[in-house]
Amino acid sequence: MTRSADLLREGRELLLDLVDRAEVRDAAAAWTGRVNTVTARTDRVDVDALLIRPDGCVAWALPTGQDLATTTLVRALGTWSGQPA
Repeated sequence: MTRSADLLREGRELLLDLVDRAEVRDAAAAWTGRVNTVTARTDRVDVDALLIRPDGCVAWALPTGQDLATTTLVRALGTWSGQPA
């Protein structure tokens, strides 16, 4: 089992895709190298995806079952990780 703290050690944002939604990973593809994207499984939260800052704070969340408005994820990625590559 890998803990989210272990995934944050590199000092990058962490995008956790908790239900294997390709559109979440696709939206973050332009930030490869600055954002670690991980697909994981859990039954303990009511979200489908989380963007976690290197300090452990949640910068963005996608509630369970909600349609992904990629603009909100892209805006959060731009805020915390700079312009896409």
